Amino acid sequence: MLLVTENSGSAGSGETGKARSEPRPVSTAALAFGRALRQRRQAKGLALRELQKLAYVDKSLISRVERGLTPPSAEFAESCDRALEAGGTLIVLAEAARAEPYVHLPPPPSHFVGREEHFALLDEKVFTGQAEVVFVAGPPGVGKTALVLKWANRRQEEFDGVLWSDLRGYAAGSPAQPADILDDLLRCVGVRPDRVPAEEHMRLALLRGLLRGQRTLVVLDNALDSHQVRPVLPGTPDTTVLITSRRRLSGLVIGSGAVQVSLEPLEDLEATRLMAELIGDDRAAGDPEGVGRLVRLCAALPLAVNIAAERVATHPHQSVGDLARELVAEGRRLELLAVDDDAVGVRAAFSWSYRALEADTARMFRLLGLHPGPRFPAGAAAALTGLPEHDARRLLDKLVQAHLVQQVGAQYYRFHDLLRVYAAEEATAEQWRDERQAAVSRLTQWYLYGANAASWTLTPARDHHIDLGPAPEGVEPLRFATFDEAYIWCASEMPSITGVARLALDHGLYETAWRLPVELFDYHLLGRPWQTWISSHEVAIEAAKAGGDLGGLAWSAINLAEAHRRRGDLDRAHELFGQAVEISKEIGENPSLGWALVGLGNIAHEREDYHEAVRLVEESVAVNTRIGYQLGEATARVHLGRAYRDFGERDLALEHGLRAYEAYAKDADQHGMGFALVPLARTCRRFGDTEQALGYCERALTAYRNCGDVWGQADALDERGCALSARGHPEEAMTAWRDALQLVMDLDDRKANVLRGRIEGAV
Repeated sequence: MLLVTENSGSAGSGETGKARSEPRPVSTAALAFGRALRQRRQAKGLALRELQKLAYVDKSLISRVERGLTPPSAEFAESCDRALEAGGTLIVLAEAARAEPYVHLPPPPSHFVGREEHFALLDEKVFTGQAEVVFVAGPPGVGKTALVLKWANRRQEEFDGVLWSDLRGYAAGSPAQPADILDDLLRCVGVRPDRVPAEEHMRLALLRGLLRGQRTLVVLDNALDSHQVRPVLPGTPDTTVLITSRRRLSGLVIGSGAVQVSLEPLEDLEATRLMAELIGDDRAAGDPEGVGRLVRLCAALPLAVNIAAERVATHPHQSVGDLARELVAEGRRLELLAVDDDAVGVRAAFSWSYRALEADTARMFRLLGLHPGPRFPAGAAAALTGLPEHDARRLLDKLVQAHLVQQVGAQYYRFHDLLRVYAAEEATAEQWRDERQAAVSRLTQWYLYGANAASWTLTPARDHHIDLGPAPEGVEPLRFATFDEAYIWCASEMPSITGVARLALDHGLYETAWRLPVELFDYHLLGRPWQTWISSHEVAIEAAKAGGDLGGLAWSAINLAEAHRRRGDLDRAHELFGQAVEISKEIGENPSLGWALVGLGNIAHEREDYHEAVRLVEESVAVNTRIGYQLGEATARVHLGRAYRDFGERDLALEHGLRAYEAYAKDADQHGMGFALVPLARTCRRFGDTEQALGYCERALTAYRNCGDVWGQADALDERGCALSARGHPEEAMTAWRDALQLVMDLDDRKANVLRGRIEGAV
């Protein structure tokens, strides 16, 4: 359901093989709507022009929707339903069409002219020259994405699979990191979010394994430079990587033998054909001089031509020449603002279209420019504007129709990077200062309430959750019915979280800025999105310091320290945990002190200083007991039991481990139960009670399966294998270790290497 704005190419460009003469439909649900619309129109005996008059919608748009090439907006569906007396049928079908996500490769642009030689060149490089890496380079707005999507959609049946990722090289915020790109590609081949490895090199290894033996096309859109792309190249036989970028990717030419396809603006004749397709042949033929002038003002850049044409199409009672004169005036206004000469035509088209929007739609457009992520859900757009989501979707539909926003799947939208810059500039104008501050407050609160709701849903038995109270006016908080819903939302929004926290910090919303990453800590423990876990908590620490919030500073430091500890940077983790202890003591006894002490105890344990580990974790248990913090006490007792076990104190190890388990079991905390049972099993095995150890392992495995923790399941299977080996059952032990390795071999290098060592040692 993505409507690409860089429309430029040819529907009749030297098709060979399995190429299509028609663009691939937007979605099957859109086709169903189109068929229903056509049937009702024909049953009424109405021509396109007659329905246009009754429904007040453009006949060319009716034609595109009937063919399933453009998804129907809510407003379009309601107008046609009313005109055709459909009794709401078309409205329901339209909702289904807008809700249906596209497959992994976005559909091609619905209007496309020219570029015959570029299609032929891509065919030659990919199918004849067998180039492994091809990149399309050209200036912004020239139609790189549209060309590649058009070609890839036509040729996709010649591949076993087509993967796609937006690298956000020139979008607002940070470009996509290699780990993010690999995450996208793995999702495209069907890897579940909880099965995506935490480490970047493991993601690449998994991708290579999945692509081996397959004829695959990988499309990487909007690359910043060679450094961004090189770490994600699979390098597997029969894999072709097709990249778009504003730059010549010289590093890939030298290092990977990449070949370049250069893209320039359309020829005037081709741009005129594109304009005619968009506004209708009759109207274009009626004023060829005005059309030619519009095309020249848009510098023949497809992005600008699309936006200008949409403005023409929505003003049927004005001549094209008059509209061209308006665009000239807009360009002169921009020239007075000292805009770069080369950009005047494109920016004039943006400005011209934006200023023609109705006030509420224009407000939506500029406020969307504040969103810091690579894409934004409809709920976030509603929060920015303070509208109900249904009303926000109406405005988003209008922006999609005007080619100012692109829809990506059922819930998400995005900007072309040039339009994002323009929207952001509009939003930061002084006249919108109060509106901007209110919108940022609502948006960041929407994310905070979403993170809080996800946290409650992911770990409902935990007692560390906070009640945020009623949502602020204009914010519709998310609700999650299941663990999977909460997990998927968190995974989908990870690319935006650090940017949202930074946005809150930059606008003085310090508590929101630190609390948002902290609220997501339960997800971080399950999903282990290392980059966002670390970067968002670095922002959280900045925000807590700026707001003078010692509690926020302590929690942010603890969570960041835990990320570094789990990644093996014990020195940095020790420094942060130590800071958190000092801050927490300054506040007074509270849960953060208990967690910080446990963190220091775990580092001492990993450094095999068991005496120090016992001392620190005992102090944590005492703190949590005094303040009545049950989750903190139970967790600390698990770690204390581990420390006593390795210190050689069997009875104390079992005592603390069992007390922790009983506390978790009382609340039916499945994750906590598994977390306590595996160390108990290790303690029993260490002191010779392998039968009890196996019983604990089975119960731990069940608990971890109940809460979907893959790492925990592998840990329970590993210990089961150790207990079976100790009882003299090597074959059963080998089976348990192999099952554990199968779970984590693509997720956790350190654990996988331990398991491989056990298997090799037993052979």
